[in-house]
Amino acid sequence: MEGYRDYQEFLDDLKEWGNHNMRSAETYHAAEVFSGFLRRARQGAEHSVFSPFLYLVLAAGLDRYESMFLAAVLYSAIASPERDFTYEYWKEFWKKEDKSFPGAELFYQVRPLLYESYGREETCERCVRLRPQVFLFLSRAVLEERKIPGMSWYYRSGDPLPFLGDSLRKYGQMISCREQIEGKLLLYLHGQKGSGRKLNYAYMAAEQGKSMAAVRYELLQTGEQLLDILTECLLHHAILVVEMPEKAEECLPVLLYWMEQEETLYLVGEQEEIVGIDLDGRRYIPFKIDSQKVLGDRVLFQNLTMNYKWEQECDRQEFLGRYDFLPGKMKDILELARSYALSDGREGITAHNLRRAVLRSGGHSLRRYARKVRCTYSMDDLILPEMQKEKLVHICSRVKNRKFVYEEWGFQEKSAYGNGVSMIFAGSPGTGKTMAAQVIAAELGMELYQVELPAVVDKYIGETEKKLNRIFEEAVDSTAILFFDEADVLFGKRTEIKDSNDKYSNMEIAFLLQKMEEYEGVSILATNYLQNFDGAFRRRISEIVDFPMPDESLREKLWRTMLPRRLPVSQEIDYPFLAKQFQVTGSVIKSALIYAAFLAAESGKPLSMEEILKGIGHELEKSGRRLSRQDYGEYGAYL
Repeated sequence: MEGYRDYQEFLDDLKEWGNHNMRSAETYHAAEVFSGFLRRARQGAEHSVFSPFLYLVLAAGLDRYESMFLAAVLYSAIASPERDFTYEYWKEFWKKEDKSFPGAELFYQVRPLLYESYGREETCERCVRLRPQVFLFLSRAVLEERKIPGMSWYYRSGDPLPFLGDSLRKYGQMISCREQIEGKLLLYLHGQKGSGRKLNYAYMAAEQGKSMAAVRYELLQTGEQLLDILTECLLHHAILVVEMPEKAEECLPVLLYWMEQEETLYLVGEQEEIVGIDLDGRRYIPFKIDSQKVLGDRVLFQNLTMNYKWEQECDRQEFLGRYDFLPGKMKDILELARSYALSDGREGITAHNLRRAVLRSGGHSLRRYARKVRCTYSMDDLILPEMQKEKLVHICSRVKNRKFVYEEWGFQEKSAYGNGVSMIFAGSPGTGKTMAAQVIAAELGMELYQVELPAVVDKYIGETEKKLNRIFEEAVDSTAILFFDEADVLFGKRTEIKDSNDKYSNMEIAFLLQKMEEYEGVSILATNYLQNFDGAFRRRISEIVDFPMPDESLREKLWRTMLPRRLPVSQEIDYPFLAKQFQVTGSVIKSALIYAAFLAAESGKPLSMEEILKGIGHELEKSGRRLSRQDYGEYGAYL
């Protein structure tokens, strides 16, 4: 007996087989003849003749009797599409078989992935038909991929897979466990989002010559939707991976019910363990991806970034040395950066493309708790003593080289706390603390979010900690700089515990200190009174920058540099006199000049000394200091 030369020969034999059964041929043994069809299909497969029927029999793990039932339903759908397939109709196919033939059992326990059951209204008989996509597949119609809500193709058989570093290679262990343990299994791979959980399953699928689809549990609305997805995976030779929500125990029972006939469930999640659930006889086998080990895998990230074209190699190296992104998020950022490069007419990724991609990929809700600050200043705009400017430059360098020092040189092994950069900016109001935070954000290409601590501190016990926790949780996904203004509200000197209020106040301080140490990003605290911070707190801060009142030389520089170039200015302005006579901060100078500019606009003349003196008097009066004629010195006549 030779094999089929094409699938149509099998379908022709199937029709003849069914016709014989319908003619009630007494000597016709349907099961024996059908077994011959399967042998010919197998022989044809050895010569690369694809048989959808044989594929489905093997993929679904059907035995001899189940295969014959599938053939009978297929024949009915092709030869008599208007006729219902009932139990009486099925009996025609096994009437010459012995009494041990499981006819009724096959009919009343059909597989939902292959069949749909329904009732005939007039007789209340139960009927069976092939699921539409299964019928299209078996009847050799063109099988198009169905777009099922919630389902996405993560990997298609034969496609290249990205490099999988040693730090996250788990699929070998997973395959080994599945082969060694009999019965139904539940494989659960947990780790942070973007750490390579689904990629491991893709490698597992590739080892079997399969594809891989994924679905988030939150997007599953009904069991029928999941059946459609599982059927699609069966027809396209794919495994299905379900992404579990944060509290997996609450939804797992429903998933177990819907997928009861699946031999192995493939799950991923961020929750460390799934406990307290009756798995209905399934063996639970958990695996873990350690995010810290993944982040330290130099070979993995080198391979990932080398897959993209770069304008300059130094930009790639800086990107690797600066950011702690898990592989999934890093890939998303690089794809977006490449899109930005193409839209700019460039073949390679630039540092500017990367900054845009990093900011765009935040995916956070920090705006709910903090105010985003526009960062338009550069280091040249800061008028500070040289020592303070050097410290700020060093801080920027520290952020850029953080991964290099901690990971390449090994200081991460010596560091018991987080590897973020935390700072205190101390100084009187208006000395440049907020501006310096904006400069750092601009230099690093990061977003700056200003948290007003008075709005965070809550009179109810525990609420302040909850708000702070939410802020840091959102900041983790943002790579933003957190700038806590008016920190003295919370970070006063720790007090002796005299009553319950003192106790809980110190708990709030300790909680924020802990969160800052855990935070891998950049955080800044602004205070007017550095002396209120106790020694224990200062020792656990990366940098402390003091912003002094500007001296006379700095004040003269401030008066000169804060005037816009397009502003018409009189030649008579006495900058040395202004710097010497008025000991004020940069913010007062800026406000005085803006007030003076409006006076000049009103007069229609260039800005003069008279408007500036009126401006400085206006600003000092707001703070409770009223200037006399003598305070204006030789320019007192103007007033």
